[in-house]
Amino acid sequence: MAMSSLRWEASTRPPLMSGGRIVVISLVVILAYQVLVPLLLIIWTSLKTIRPGEPGFLDLRFTLANYARAYGISEFWEASLNTLYFAFLSSVYAFFGGTFLAWTVERTNMPLARLIGMITLGRIIIPGVIITISWILTASPSIGVLNHIINALTGVPRFLNIYSFWGMVWVQSLEMTPLAYLLMSAAMKSIDPRLEEASAIAGAGTWPTFRRVTLPLILPAAAAAALLLIIQTVESFEVPLLLGGRARVAVYTTQVYFNTSRTPTDWGLSSTYSIVLLFLSMALLYVYFQLVRHGERYQTITGKDYRPRRIDLGGWKYLTCALSLVLVFFITGLPFLTMLYASLLPRFRPPTAEVLETLTLINYKTLFSEGSYALKPLWNSTLLGVSSASIVMLLVAAISYFVHKTRLGGRKILDFLAFAPIALPSVVLGSAFLWLYLLVPLPIIGTLSIIGLAYLTRYLPFALRFVSTSMVQIHTELEEAAAVAGGGWWRNFYHIYLPLLRPGLMAGWFWVMVHAYRELTISLMLARSSNRTASVIIFDLWSNGSFQQLSAFGVLMFTILIILVSIAQNVSARYGIQERL
Repeated sequence: MAMSSLRWEASTRPPLMSGGRIVVISLVVILAYQVLVPLLLIIWTSLKTIRPGEPGFLDLRFTLANYARAYGISEFWEASLNTLYFAFLSSVYAFFGGTFLAWTVERTNMPLARLIGMITLGRIIIPGVIITISWILTASPSIGVLNHIINALTGVPRFLNIYSFWGMVWVQSLEMTPLAYLLMSAAMKSIDPRLEEASAIAGAGTWPTFRRVTLPLILPAAAAAALLLIIQTVESFEVPLLLGGRARVAVYTTQVYFNTSRTPTDWGLSSTYSIVLLFLSMALLYVYFQLVRHGERYQTITGKDYRPRRIDLGGWKYLTCALSLVLVFFITGLPFLTMLYASLLPRFRPPTAEVLETLTLINYKTLFSEGSYALKPLWNSTLLGVSSASIVMLLVAAISYFVHKTRLGGRKILDFLAFAPIALPSVVLGSAFLWLYLLVPLPIIGTLSIIGLAYLTRYLPFALRFVSTSMVQIHTELEEAAAVAGGGWWRNFYHIYLPLLRPGLMAGWFWVMVHAYRELTISLMLARSSNRTASVIIFDLWSNGSFQQLSAFGVLMFTILIILVSIAQNVSARYGIQERL
């Protein structure tokens, strides 16, 4: 009897019951349409000299003329070099800044560690377009607040120039430092402190222990984190667009956008840049997955007693705290204060005693009096965030169930289609959906639907990670018991798996909702006058030179997102999912 039970448990999964196969087929069709069709359309457009929608575009006659044209101009190679150089330098600086914060917050007795960690993590959800514009108002050679202060103190005009390659690196590295902190703090928490204690007993100091013990243990996670930072920077859009556009520093993402948005639209060259960017992202992702697949070789936490221990820095802890506060101030404090200052001015001017007397709330009143300029975009972002998160989590819950809890032969196809969009940069995805619905006779261009469909594809693989990790922890014996009682697959999924998946579903829902709320790249590629989101309206206000209303809108959006983060933290604490956020 015992052997029979063991054989059942080891070799049998619940069968795919009535109606389940129809659902699986439906999911495959949905994912193929959402993922494969846009991807194939990008490849198809790059091989055509005819514009989408024109006669002959769907003919089976292809050419490499777009590739020959792209590779034959100096702008392509200049953009290639700028992309790699910009990604490498920004990622290196962000990695060291994030690692420093992770080490001081997680591994030392530095004062205010919890506050510094909370502010750093909270910064992740603030839209990059807000921070980038804040740095323009701070360090622009003509209107920058810091330049005015430096000029008043030293007499040196235009000391800082944010419109430069190094200005791009500075802002992007600060933008990516919180992500580096998040990645490296997890690695810091996973180190068994007894190894460091043994090093200290042997007479090694704090620095030798870090160099010879801590650093080798976190090296695999550090390499993977650094590579992920490079991937994210290659796909970045806000900083290259707002700073690089004026500094004439072109990268792949801005080349795709400019060739798509300018008139006449160069679809062939835009799709060629998209293909190059796509393959670069795929190559970097392949290396990343190769790095993380053998992480078990560096495991140090076992079944033995484990108790975290913080390193005593002695008097150095106050200097460490000061350096951490300065870094956090540059990451979050200074940009926010600059935007808050600008939002209270009737006309943007450098700070003086006379200017401070003119502070007013007129910009906030103007925003709320013009509903189309403030309330509607905020409502659009809220609606897109909530609806996208809900639909995405429903899909990934079903996908994860059929992939991990059934014996369907084609489940790996479902898993592949759901995870494949992780290799699609946002600017490429936005272009693909624009070209797709120029051909498909559905009147959704200029509506929230097209943005929502693009969000669905963009965030599907990230949401799947949240749910899959929870799904594999649920033993199949629960469904086996329900099957004996006569329950169908839908009843088991609804009454057994969904309640047990609640922590992962809540974590994924908040993650998708917040990131959809702050998304700019896809929204900007697909926006028209009637479907602008909050991030798009900020970009429009910047383009129109409305710095004061832009700043007021940014502060309002900043406040809303902080409230959302607070709600997420409370829900996380209740359901025990804080680590996943």
